[in-house]
Amino acid sequence: MAQYYSICHPDHLEPLELEILTRRDAFGLPPKAVRDALVDVFFKWVAPILPVVDRHAFMRQYNDTEDPPSILLQQAILMVASRFSPCHQDSQEYTVSPRAFYKKAKALYDAGYERNLVTIVQAVVLLGAYWEGPDDLTESGIFYWSRLGIALAQELGLHESEKYIDLQPSERGLHKRIWWTLYTRDRSVAAAFGRPLHINPEDCTVEPLTENDFVEYDEPASSGNLTNEIEARFFIEYVKLCQLMDLGLCLNLSARSTQDARASGAAQCELGLNEWLVSCPPELTWRQTRHTFLSAILFSTFYTIVCQLHLLQAPYSSKESQSSAFHAASTIVSILETLLSHEELQYSPSSIICHAVTSFVTLKHQMDASLPSLLHGIRLKLESNLELLEALSKTWPIAKLFLEFLQTMTTPDQFSRLLSVAVGECQKRALGDKQDDVDAPRRPTPFKRSKIQQVILPQSRVVFQTLARETQKRQTILNQSRSSHSVSQTAGQTPFGSVSGSQSDSVDRVSPTGLADTLESCEPSAVLWNLREIIRIGKNQE
Repeated sequence: MAQYYSICHPDHLEPLELEILTRRDAFGLPPKAVRDALVDVFFKWVAPILPVVDRHAFMRQYNDTEDPPSILLQQAILMVASRFSPCHQDSQEYTVSPRAFYKKAKALYDAGYERNLVTIVQAVVLLGAYWEGPDDLTESGIFYWSRLGIALAQELGLHESEKYIDLQPSERGLHKRIWWTLYTRDRSVAAAFGRPLHINPEDCTVEPLTENDFVEYDEPASSGNLTNEIEARFFIEYVKLCQLMDLGLCLNLSARSTQDARASGAAQCELGLNEWLVSCPPELTWRQTRHTFLSAILFSTFYTIVCQLHLLQAPYSSKESQSSAFHAASTIVSILETLLSHEELQYSPSSIICHAVTSFVTLKHQMDASLPSLLHGIRLKLESNLELLEALSKTWPIAKLFLEFLQTMTTPDQFSRLLSVAVGECQKRALGDKQDDVDAPRRPTPFKRSKIQQVILPQSRVVFQTLARETQKRQTILNQSRSSHSVSQTAGQTPFGSVSGSQSDSVDRVSPTGLADTLESCEPSAVLWNLREIIRIGKNQE
């Protein structure tokens, strides 16, 4: 049976407004047992990805009957958690419905019931996680709440570092987490649905997040919690991935950006992904043998960005880029399958739907231009992807819409047609080979050294070679104007991959034909340093 919010109502509302809210059951709360279960679900599965609520401050009020938390914030928390709660089907006395909680929270917001602006921003961020059907992308849906939360946060000055000077440490950390959560929502929503951005990084002076911003200051200082540390590191790394979206994905959404700017942004995004991959904390690196929920969400996001970069370059992407995208899409499927096997897929955020769809589109694109021997394997991955979307639809009904649409792209007739086309292409290539002169001398197959574990993405190898050639041309012109004595002193002092000595000269003198070998033999951190150095030299010489 429902319980009702019994604290005195604020004075700024008229009796008629309060009566309307009462009739809309805006103050109705679930029974204590149901509410406790939903709050636990929120802080275990939702708060690490949307860290806008201080757990201990909230729970202190939650357990205080005389000073409970804001009813708006409570309804918003219950709305988000009810999406992932298994009790909504088992409870006979009280029906747990995300839509019911959403309507209550929205009624309270529309009536202006809450006066604390920070609490309002917290509730707005959580309301932005509501996604039931296609209509929730428009009207008062995802984009509406995202834009509204950003506007309210800017009114509070959460984007300005000066506003944090006089705050207590716990309050400062909470405000920073709220702002960076809004930033991640702005980037992920824009990249997923092709909408323009609403946060301009050039207008923001707020400092990056640190682990200190996640410390619960009402806990004893000696009670370290590894789980909280991992959650803090997860969100910090997640913010870094969203910042990389500015270069490779969100830049393509701007009508003002040129083709050259988009290509440059994609290359910088890829280099940034390489750096992120190398520097990612080991405890957050996803492996199927040591799976964790947060590492799965983090790397599913990483590989989705890789797929999106490839799709933006198609059909002019290189074979290396296609290989990288195929690996990324396959890894997304593996991550989601592992989440499903651990019974964690139903707790995944709505962005996981976009990851599954991006993986499907990438694999389907590979299927259209694949060899007959690979078609069956790709088809199995596509079918697995559809099964994952069907499993997600039990938590997120919107996934059913994507499932029905994508099923029309993988019918047996379409697979048979693709197989026939691929076989025909193979036959043409075979006939073309037979028509060649059998007596013609054949080029010997060049020797290739065995590859070490590849850390940098394949497309970066192409970018690296292009930048190196252009930089070498500029450096050659400069060297011609120098004395032979100065050139002889600087040549060959530092081998490629070193980070000391005359770095710029050593980087410039790498021969383009030796780049592939050096990429295989150098340490990843040294390779990435040299990539950045080449870009810096090229910009300075312009």
